[in-house]
Amino acid sequence: MSRVNRTNKEMAEALLKHMALLREYAEKCFIHGEANYAGEVAGKLRLLVTRFGSNRPLLLDLMNKFDSNIKVTLGGPPIKRPPGVPRAGDEITLEEYLQLDALGVRIPSGDFVMLTKVELIRAWAQQTGASHEDWTMEPELKSALDFPLQIMGLQATAAELRVTTETVIHVGDQFIDELQKGGILNV
Repeated sequence: MSRVNRTNKEMAEALLKHMALLREYAEKCFIHGEANYAGEVAGKLRLLVTRFGSNRPLLLDLMNKFDSNIKVTLGGPPIKRPPGVPRAGDEITLEEYLQLDALGVRIPSGDFVMLTKVELIRAWAQQTGASHEDWTMEPELKSALDFPLQIMGLQATAAELRVTTETVIHVGDQFIDELQKGGILNV
C-alpha cells in the first residue's frame, strides 16, 4: 500500500516504528560510538523530516495533518519568538529548526558554503548511502554535499548531527504522546 493511500492510524503506526528505530540507531551511533550506524540514523531522519526529491517527511506531514503545534526551544528558557531570526530561548517549530544553519564547509573551489540542518541531514544521507531520490540542486550546494563530512571523525559535525537527531526524537516522542492521547495510537 502506498503512503498516499494510508489511513491516519497506519501512518501513525509507521511513525511509531520509525521513531523506535531512530532511537535505537542514534543510541548505537552516538552513545556507543558505532559509526556504521550513522547511515541508519541519516536514513531515518531523511524519511522523517526532509522534503527533498520525492520524499514526503512522515513526521512533519503527520504533524501538519493533525495541526500539531509542538515547539522546540533554542538554548534557554522558552519564550515566545519575536519577529526575525530565532535566538536563544525562542520557541520555534521543528520545520523552522531544521532550516537553521548547522555547519559551514569549504568546498573544493575554495568557496565556503553554510549548510542548514536539513541540508546536513541530506548530505549525511547521501554520503552514507541512505538516500534514494535523484535530487537536483545548485552547483555550490551539490559540491558541499559531495564534500566528505567525516561524520564520526569530525567532532563538530558529529555534535551537530547528534543535537539535530535528539531534537527530532524529542519532538517525535511528544507528537506520539499527542496521538496516543487522541486515540489515534493505542500502545
